[in-house]
Amino acid sequence: MGMTSVNQAVIETLSEQIVAAYCGSGLPEGPARGKSRARLMDEVAHAIEESVGSRTLAEDGPERVNAVLADWEAQEGRSFGLRLIEIDPGRTVATMG
Repeated sequence: MGMTSVNQAVIETLSEQIVAAYCGSGLPEGPARGKSRARLMDEVAHAIEESVGSRTLAEDGPERVNAVLADWEAQEGRSFGLRLIEIDPGRTVATMG
């Protein structure tokens, strides 16, 4: 199944919301921040893409994204304390907490 431009726009918007909230909670400044943020953005987008078409994004998305966030924290060696609570694909809103 091919990705539609609507699906891609939703994935990009949701990924940006999640990464902005997550990185705003304490990612250190400096050159490494950009690379780290880009890597996280790719991983979050991939987790959301896996949920589109297989099951519903609202049901599967948070679990997949939270697994990515946990893995990313392990790689970074510290916890940011945020997890994805809900995805509303109809309004293109991600709720972190």
